[in-house]
Amino acid sequence: MDTALRESLTAIWKHVKIHKDLKTEDEVCNSRSNKKIHDKLNILTTREIFEENTDIALTQNITVYDSLYIAATRKLKATLYTADRKLRNMSKKITSSKLLKP
Repeated sequence: MDTALRESLTAIWKHVKIHKDLKTEDEVCNSRSNKKIHDKLNILTTREIFEENTDIALTQNITVYDSLYIAATRKLKATLYTADRKLRNMSKKITSSKLLKP
């Protein structure tokens, strides 16, 4: 999905700035690696799933942000893996999903 690079970079940033288990130089290296991986992905854009996304957000009373993951999972006929228990409990009604241990 077109949020993948942003999400991975945010996760790396959190490990440097909040968790403090990565050094700044590690962040730069990991960010470059993530960009290389992202460049090779077949990206599903929000535009491709906006109608289903909007429908899911409104009918399930969840954020557009969360519904993007469900809409993408449905479009790709994939499984949604999440550590968000609330999202997993809601999403299992409409798509394949699995709860990750935090």
